[in-house]
Amino acid sequence: MNTVEFLIEKTIKLYESNTGWGDSDDWTNQDFVMLSEKIQERTGETLSHMTLKRVWGKVKYDSLPNTHTLNTLVQFLGYENWRDFRLQNGNGTAAPITVKQVNGNGYGHTVVDNKPEPKKKTWILKSILFIVIPIVLILLIVFIFKLAPLIN
Repeated sequence: MNTVEFLIEKTIKLYESNTGWGDSDDWTNQDFVMLSEKIQERTGETLSHMTLKRVWGKVKYDSLPNTHTLNTLVQFLGYENWRDFRLQNGNGTAAPITVKQVNGNGYGHTVVDNKPEPKKKTWILKSILFIVIPIVLILLIVFIFKLAPLIN
């Protein structure tokens, strides 16, 4: 399986998780119609249910999906475009995917978060705590002792 086919298969698995509809081998024509509508709602782009069925291998089609189709499919999953998805998921050595449940307006749906966790810059916080705060305290003490004779 080449890289594009691997990534398309990964995309399909992410859709199975994202929709909560289970194994797409069991999806009906109506499921693809509903998915087409969900994709349009979330991305503003239209992919017909027949295009989706071709990508999912439900309809015989010997070509790979075009760039617009691939971009739209992964935008639904939260990626900027197919290039972004490819870069983040490599060629079979993909980073683990975090799938989290989100309850919006009463309908549970899954959001895929495959962005790496940002590295925390704790050294900045430590610098503030161990350098800035003691200096401020020293200045405050000096200021108080200079004001004490003026008050009496």
